[in-house]
Amino acid sequence: MKDRIGLALGGGGARGLAHLGVWLKLRELGVPVHCIAGTSIGAIAGAIIAADRVDEALRWCAEPDWKKLPRLMLETQFTAKAITKGRRVEELLAELIGVETFDGLSMPYAAVATDLNTGEEVVMRDGDLLSAVRASMSIPGVFRPVERQGRILIDGQLVDPIPVAACRTMGADKVIAVDINPPGNVAEAKPFARMNIVDVLIGTITIFNCEITRHVLATDRPELVIRPRVGSIRALDFRNASRIVEIGREAVDADALTALGL
Repeated sequence: MKDRIGLALGGGGARGLAHLGVWLKLRELGVPVHCIAGTSIGAIAGAIIAADRVDEALRWCAEPDWKKLPRLMLETQFTAKAITKGRRVEELLAELIGVETFDGLSMPYAAVATDLNTGEEVVMRDGDLLSAVRASMSIPGVFRPVERQGRILIDGQLVDPIPVAACRTMGADKVIAVDINPPGNVAEAKPFARMNIVDVLIGTITIFNCEITRHVLATDRPELVIRPRVGSIRALDFRNASRIVEIGREAVDADALTALGL
């Protein structure tokens, strides 16, 4: 009996487009992925993959910035709970994923979020798909939290930036983890005069994410960690989307996969 392979996709903003490139290369090499778990942008990429909508996502990545970026811009109206309600992002997610419930996916999939009231990790595997993905990417202070099944949910990066354990829960014998917050290749610092509240919030989450990622990988120990060289890309810089996807493809080492018997 062949090993069941799980793909754990980490959070990290625009860098997460590299997940699509990793998937494309794995598919090209014939690596059978049986389940996917994702956090934040990893949850978005994972849902797109599990819904067989990668081609649609690649077309969006290839759109010129003047057409693509306005659909990601934050609403100008502040809310009581965050800078934005995230309606534009929700509309884009619905279009890219194209599936409303977990039952409509082609493989087992999980999205990870954090319970704001208890601090517990919440692994979502059934019910409404878009609310699960939206909850997983709810960066505190930036996007309004999501109320789902009696819980108030925020970004999963706070408790599990790379959900290796969730893959194992879904039956994975071997887990390939994709870390998009690797050490080194740090993005050029934005001048203080140009910083805004979003920069501060995203920067804070990124620092925390890097630290907890090291802990998770040391504890859960995936069989393989892929680290696309995306550290120089800002978390909200979607302008080079197609290039980020290609960086993901380049990060997959065929020899490492062969060594694992994949």
